[in-house]
Amino acid sequence: MRYFLLLAIFLSLPRAGFSADEKPLEFYVVHYPPYEIIDISGDIYGIDVDVTKAAFTAVGIPIEVKTAPWKRILKNIEYGRIPGTITCSKRPGRELYMDYSDPISHAQQVVFSAVSTPVSSLNNFANIADYTVTVVDGWGIQKELDIAGIDHLPTVDVASGINAIVYRDVELFYNGYLTTQYQAKQMGLENQIKVSFLEDRGKTDFHVCFSKSYSDSRDLKQLFNKGLTIIKNNGVFDAIYQRYVHMELSRR
Repeated sequence: MRYFLLLAIFLSLPRAGFSADEKPLEFYVVHYPPYEIIDISGDIYGIDVDVTKAAFTAVGIPIEVKTAPWKRILKNIEYGRIPGTITCSKRPGRELYMDYSDPISHAQQVVFSAVSTPVSSLNNFANIADYTVTVVDGWGIQKELDIAGIDHLPTVDVASGINAIVYRDVELFYNGYLTTQYQAKQMGLENQIKVSFLEDRGKTDFHVCFSKSYSDSRDLKQLFNKGLTIIKNNGVFDAIYQRYVHMELSRR
């Protein structure tokens, strides 16, 4: 309970340095649980959303988190129409129009299959080419398959990727471990899928990604990193993680 109390007190503190009518900065995300969760009522929360809000609050900057299609988010960042996005990984080409914050979380990229699908030879990334594989269209991990020349079927979101391996003739779904497990539990399919860890794939860091074309983006990044350090030192960062660990355990 002390974690939840600490988090509630911190997030209720006034935002020093901004007037009451200051327009919040708008950061856009997609549904990528448990880092970014968009529930049926339209509320947006999650590990990275809460961390980002808390870090900006620590340095007196109000923000709002909204949602849009991923490709549109990237295009708006490239042209400086929005300050940035959350839960964003470093990928070739993005450095041309993005600045990366200090890491806020990480993911383990793995492959999922139906429990009945034989995958005994699947232990490294190159083995994916031996199977039919799907990946979420436009996400950074799709670029890994493109660069490696591995044929794949694009899917629209995580839920569709899970459905593809459970109900259709697709053998593998390449995606983040926590995100896929979380979504499968929401769909009641966690007992119908299994995971294969790839020996040559480590963890991928996630960042807040700032548009280089957005006004004062460099200052925003520096302020965010300062706020991130503050919430790591005062316990709020850990409190956020404890909250989501508690939520996950309560589902079991």
